[in-house]
Amino acid sequence: IRISLTGDIEKNYDIYYRVHSQRFGWMGWAKNGESAGTEGYAFRLEGIEIQLVPKGEKAPGDTTNAFRKK
Repeated sequence: IRISLTGDIEKNYDIYYRVHSQRFGWMGWAKNGESAGTEGYAFRLEGIEIQLVPKGEKAPGDTTNAFRKK
């Protein structure tokens, strides 16, 4: 998945999101239109967590391993 903000809110916030994959569990945080989840594995996306963070502040967690492609 990819999620992006638009309009005035985009100027003040980053949107962070992560997914729970059928086999990998909770993956890392992606932000502002980056890919999150898996491709080519045929695993279910079982959950999504989304957080708005003011621009310039830290991510809500680990940003590595947000997307895996087979």
